Amino acid sequence: MHLNRRNFLKGLGSTIALSALPNIQNFAYQPLLSNNPNEEILVFVFLRGGCDALNFIAPMGNRHYADARIKELRVPENANFTLKNGLDGLDFNIHPKAAALKELYDSQDLAVVHATGLTNGTRSHFEAMNLIEQGLTKNQGNAVGWMTRYFETISHKGELPAVAIGGNGLPTSFLGCQQAASIDDLADFNVIGEPIMQEVLREFYNGNTFLDQTGQQTLATLQHIQKKLKKNSKGEALDYHPAHDVDYPTEWYIKSFSQSLKNLARLIKMDVGTHLAMVEYDGWDHHENQAFRFPQHLAGFSNALAAFYNDLSNYHQRMTIVVMSEFGRRLKSNRSGGTDHGHGGLALVLGGNVKGGKMYGQWPGLATHELDKNVDLAVSTDYRTILGEVLSKRLQSKKLDFIFPNFDHHQALGFL
Repeated sequence: MHLNRRNFLKGLGSTIALSALPNIQNFAYQPLLSNNPNEEILVFVFLRGGCDALNFIAPMGNRHYADARIKELRVPENANFTLKNGLDGLDFNIHPKAAALKELYDSQDLAVVHATGLTNGTRSHFEAMNLIEQGLTKNQGNAVGWMTRYFETISHKGELPAVAIGGNGLPTSFLGCQQAASIDDLADFNVIGEPIMQEVLREFYNGNTFLDQTGQQTLATLQHIQKKLKKNSKGEALDYHPAHDVDYPTEWYIKSFSQSLKNLARLIKMDVGTHLAMVEYDGWDHHENQAFRFPQHLAGFSNALAAFYNDLSNYHQRMTIVVMSEFGRRLKSNRSGGTDHGHGGLALVLGGNVKGGKMYGQWPGLATHELDKNVDLAVSTDYRTILGEVLSKRLQSKKLDFIFPNFDHHQALGFL
């Protein structure tokens, strides 16, 4: 059988995106290791596009807020959606479309950090996303992802310790990480179990080169995961059934993100050693028609995240979820019924060990002289403070200075 690498990968299709590069070395480079059933799990959710923090959670009774925005882009003053324990004695409301998150906040599983983000002030999507995913605040040449640096500080465990679900290959957070894989749909793993596919893979990687050894180890990992998929009498992978009859939303605008979370929940329950995971949800760049688009996006995101969390109720004590966006939006709405690129945003921290039901950080205010460049919500909490607290308190990392270079302000906010 004649088979070149290009045709092989083309034939494999979208089953698995082994890496963002045209090779497979980043998927698996070492023999399988035993899994730790009690290992901590960190899930990083990135809202790409610049989520409008002030249309998500905002202070009530603030005249600067009311004067700057059209009514449709303000969080309604509804007492049923007031968040207890707001910042600086102020009342903050969450958007009604995020009711599912309000429930998690009230149950003290969810904490909110407002006015957070990059401190360098960039309004560029590309630059801001890259810097956050690299754990930096300014460009430093060929930097790797912060998750990659974290893995360089620990002993690698499990068949699949680092994974990005959905998206387009490995994200920048895993840039340079040889333990990371990007997976589209776990159901597609079943094809690896077919005898003809195993034969093709073994034939293709039957040498002694580094690439061959990597391919062999990758195949072993894939086969191990495939064996853990529940199957019917014909050997076909069964559909996944979430715990507690949880319903993941299926509307067109949330289906991809929701399916990614569903796949991640399934993978975590397979106990293959998943330690760090990343899922992304884009489409938050609402320069126009925000009154329609933002509530739809927010409802889908909130319902999907709540479904994921409730599906994994047995993992709450060893799982922490962090949600961020690259920046927030401008305080003042524009003439197209939207908001332009801003500065300060918000972060969510969710988990069984989170001291939720409370907002953390410092509120900088919305008066003109309190705004960044007199137009945007200022950043009072560096995003690395949040990630650093999770890494140190839950993942027991002692190498924050290495993971986040040139950042030494690691004083915990106290949400863990």
